[in-house]
Amino acid sequence: MRERKGRGIAIGDSDFKSIIDKNCLYVDKTEFIKHIIDTESMVTLITRPRRFGKTLNMSTLNYFFNIDEKENSYLFKDLKIMKAGEEYTSKQNQYPVIFVSMNGMNCAKYEEMIETFKIIMGRVYSEHRYLLESDKVYEEEKAKIKDMLYERETETVLKNSIKSLAVMLNRHFGKKTILLLDEYDVPIQSAYVYGYYEEAIAFFKSFYGMTFKDNPNLEKTVITGVSRVSKESIFSRSK
Repeated sequence: MRERKGRGIAIGDSDFKSIIDKNCLYVDKTEFIKHIIDTESMVTLITRPRRFGKTLNMSTLNYFFNIDEKENSYLFKDLKIMKAGEEYTSKQNQYPVIFVSMNGMNCAKYEEMIETFKIIMGRVYSEHRYLLESDKVYEEEKAKIKDMLYERETETVLKNSIKSLAVMLNRHFGKKTILLLDEYDVPIQSAYVYGYYEEAIAFFKSFYGMTFKDNPNLEKTVITGVSRVSKESIFSRSK
């Protein structure tokens, strides 16, 4: 545990930067970053109960790996990951990161689910709107970015949204992307409860299939949720 003067408990706060900057109580779990770097698996699925700290861990990964968060590198001073050796510290703030949280997708209808997901992905694209000024992003791709920002995209484009963004980030930075997908199963659970499970599972099988299958632009993917996927998982493209 990191010793800090005037520590408080950040109840309900899952943002790593906020917790460190406010000198709140923080249990140092940053060694799990070493595990993510060491694993040979391209996709790591972490399933734990609600309120287990999954979102805080994803926020920590984002601040550590994200090339756009170099000004926040001080957050990790004196934490365990910084004592793991140059093999690991050299990875800090070296990758473009796509961070998607599905925590708010408790939707009662399929159409509402799609519109909510458009809003979520619009926010994700907004974090990378600098791509609109990049000379390495094609004009037709910039038009698609604008469609995402204004939530004008079709379902087909939405299914391909992460893969398309990873392609552009790779070309812009010359580096593969780290994908962080938090609470992946929230929309699936809501669909089951409200009776549109078949529609939702068809959409997300296609979405995850497009995201992961034959995507050389991803360096690592970390996924969190409550549910364990079965052998016939939603992470493979439907036929």
